[in-house]
Amino acid sequence: MSAVPSTASLHGWDELAADPPDDLAPAARVHLPQLAELEATWPALACGTRIVHGDLRADNMVRDHDRGVTFVDWAHATTGPACIDAASLAPQLVLAGHAPADIARLLRDHPATASSPDTTTAFLAALTGHWHRNARRPSPPGAPGLRAYQRRAAAAGLALLGYRLR
Repeated sequence: MSAVPSTASLHGWDELAADPPDDLAPAARVHLPQLAELEATWPALACGTRIVHGDLRADNMVRDHDRGVTFVDWAHATTGPACIDAASLAPQLVLAGHAPADIARLLRDHPATASSPDTTTAFLAALTGHWHRNARRPSPPGAPGLRAYQRRAAAAGLALLGYRLR
């Protein structure tokens, strides 16, 4: 059996900190050393025995009136800490129009994330760094909207991290 993919390799702030681009968002620039440090803690915290979806967002959920919500497209399934799915969904809720302050409170209080605030913050930092770094790369063939999505997701993740870094 092959190894299960891991989110432990998510990163981006380390590369951005080594050579900060001129157009880096002011909030990212101010917190860049702290974001890189948080991201560096993620690999050690990424261990876990839970099966997690790893890519929760609106287009990976199907709502059925009788059965509730079903998660689909498990291409990024992995094992890890219980907080990953809630933390990966949080920026998507901001992208859907929810106030970052409200989602930050949800992350603080939700049972999946409340018991592991350091792990949640480190994962959110690593995921946001991944988006920030990748959004600067050329679009891969067949995915012309990917980099624009990553820019929006990175901004949403950074908005949430602003509440966790205070």
